[in-house]
Amino acid sequence: MANANLGEVVFLCALATSTLTSASAQTAEEPTVRVFPRASLFAPLSADPRWPRFTLGYMRYFGDSQFTHTGTAEAGASIAIVQKNARRRGAWEVGIQGGVFSIFDFGAPSGDLVNADYLGGITFTYAFDSLAFLTRLVHQSSHLGDEFLLNNEVERINLSFEELSVLASFELRDWARLYGGSAVIVRSEPSNLDRWSLQGGIELRPVTANTERRLQLLMALDLQSWQQNDWIPDASFIAGLTLDPIGESSYRVDFLLRYYIGRSPNGQFFTERIQTLGPAVQLYF
Repeated sequence: MANANLGEVVFLCALATSTLTSASAQTAEEPTVRVFPRASLFAPLSADPRWPRFTLGYMRYFGDSQFTHTGTAEAGASIAIVQKNARRRGAWEVGIQGGVFSIFDFGAPSGDLVNADYLGGITFTYAFDSLAFLTRLVHQSSHLGDEFLLNNEVERINLSFEELSVLASFELRDWARLYGGSAVIVRSEPSNLDRWSLQGGIELRPVTANTERRLQLLMALDLQSWQQNDWIPDASFIAGLTLDPIGESSYRVDFLLRYYIGRSPNGQFFTERIQTLGPAVQLYF
């Protein structure tokens, strides 16, 4: 009798342990919600001239009749507001983007503000394994600086638009990434702007020094083609070093040399083709 009772006790303990283990596994698999997480599911596009971030830089214009030495000052961020694990696979995210992109003419007596573009919008991201998909609706408007207007005869363009874009990013390796997508302008001023554009690029981090703050060699190419410009591609190439944090103890900082050739990304001058080269420091929050 004692042996039978002991067997029943062992059986009940095993059953209870199995039930608790199953419940714990189900709890671990339940979708979790993260509010204002540090890292976004869609990594920044390092070479995209209009990706929101904090930047200080210098640009030397080549073969331009108006500018030679200019400076850039940018302030912006791509902020994840809510992230949640998907029930079956991956995770999704809702966020916002906002930024100001300004250029200054160092050749002018007072270093005039030439142009400032303002960008703001909402984003939705879904990511699983090495794939990430970003959909965003953004507004962008362009404004000329007061000193530049006073000192130059300028035919001002009242440029503003709302754009819906979809991008896909795929990590080929830990050190290689491809991305691409398309965008359509849903409203614009002036209203006769062509609507469609394409974007693609590659980012490489072939060398990594695993220190407390991970030091990496960064090279990236971003290509954009606009229907407005007969699909002639604009190319942005960067090369330099990035301090990419491990964990959430610090922020990412890039020390770069930037080269650009194509349609000017500065709104009031979007009809002009430019060629620029110069150093920059980029900070991502």
